[in-house]
Amino acid sequence: MNDWGFEPDFENLKNTLLWKKNYRVPNMEFVIDREIKEAYLKKEVTMLEDEIEFRHRAGYDYIWISKGMIDPAGTVNKEFISDDPSKHFKGKDTRVWAEEHTGIIKTKEDIENYPWPDIDNMTYSEFEKAGKLLPEGMKIFGVCGKIFVATWMLFGFENFVIATIEQPKLVDELINIIGEIQVKSCRRMLEFDCVGGIWVPDDIAYRTGTMMPPEWLKEKIFVFYKKMAGMIKEAGKLFLYHSDGNLLKMLDIIIETGFNALHPIEPESMDISHVRKLVDKKLALIGNVCVHTLATGTKQDVINLVMERIEKYGKEGGYALGSSNSIPNYVPIENYLTMLETNAKYGVIS
Repeated sequence: MNDWGFEPDFENLKNTLLWKKNYRVPNMEFVIDREIKEAYLKKEVTMLEDEIEFRHRAGYDYIWISKGMIDPAGTVNKEFISDDPSKHFKGKDTRVWAEEHTGIIKTKEDIENYPWPDIDNMTYSEFEKAGKLLPEGMKIFGVCGKIFVATWMLFGFENFVIATIEQPKLVDELINIIGEIQVKSCRRMLEFDCVGGIWVPDDIAYRTGTMMPPEWLKEKIFVFYKKMAGMIKEAGKLFLYHSDGNLLKMLDIIIETGFNALHPIEPESMDISHVRKLVDKKLALIGNVCVHTLATGTKQDVINLVMERIEKYGKEGGYALGSSNSIPNYVPIENYLTMLETNAKYGVIS
C-alpha cells in the first residue's frame, strides 16, 4: 500500500485511458525533478530502486524507462538514474537548453559520422531488473520517440528550418534514421511483460500552434508513430503522446495515428474543455493542473484546481490527474503533496 492508502493498479490506469470502467482517477506525471523526489522520500534518489520506491509511495501505478535516441542534447539529464554518481543531476537552479542556432549535423557526411546508437545490440537489462523489483500492480512505460525534437536538435533549430527548404533530402535522411531507431527501440521494449505501454515525448508546438505545418508533421514524423501504434495495439498495450503547446490542429492526426491519450494539455495553450469536446472519447487526457498554480498558489488554490479537474473530467472517465507540464524543483513540496492528497481523498469514482 502506498502513502495515500491504496494499492497500485495499472489495470485501473489502463481502463481509465481506454475509456473503460474505472474506480479511481490515476495520478500521472512524466518528468519530476530529482529534488522533489528527494524531498518526498527524505533521502537521495540515485538508483532504480529509489525511483520505484518514490513512484510507488507517491501513488503512481508505473515508472518509466527511456531507450532509443531520447536525449541528443542532454536536456533531461536531471531525470537520469544511474549507478555512476558523476551522472547525477546536481544544482537546484542548473538548467540545460538545446542549441537553437546551430547543431552538429550540417552535411550528409556529418550524418554518416554521427555515433548512432546500436539498438540491435543495446542492453535492456534495466527492464528485466525493474520487472523483478516492481510492487504488484505496477508496470513500466517505455519511453521513446522525440523524432522531431532529435532531428532539429542535431541540426540546431534555425539550421533545421532552413534545411527543410534548401536541403529537404538531408532532413528526410536524418528523420528516417532517427525514426527507424525509435521504432526498433519500441519493438524491443514491447517484448517485456512488465511494460504496460509506450509513452512518446516529442514537442511539436508553441503556445500559438505547431512548429511545422500539421501535414508536414503527419507525413514526416507521425508515419513512424503509426508504425509503433500497430505494434503496440497488437501487444494490447497503451500508447501515450506528450507535447506541450497548442495542438488543436494536430488532434485528428494524433487520433488517426493510434494514440490512446494526450499529455499534458497546457492551459496556457489549450482549454481542456474545448479539447474534450473536440476529441470526445477518441482520446483520453492527462494533466492540465497548472504548473504556475502549483509553484505560486496557496494550498487552497491547489485543492480548488485539483477538485475541479476531478469533478469535471476525472469522474466522467478518460482523464488522469497531473501537472500541465512537469513537477520542476521550484514547486513547493507542500503544494505537490496537496495535489496528491486531494486526489487520494476525492478521486474515488463511485
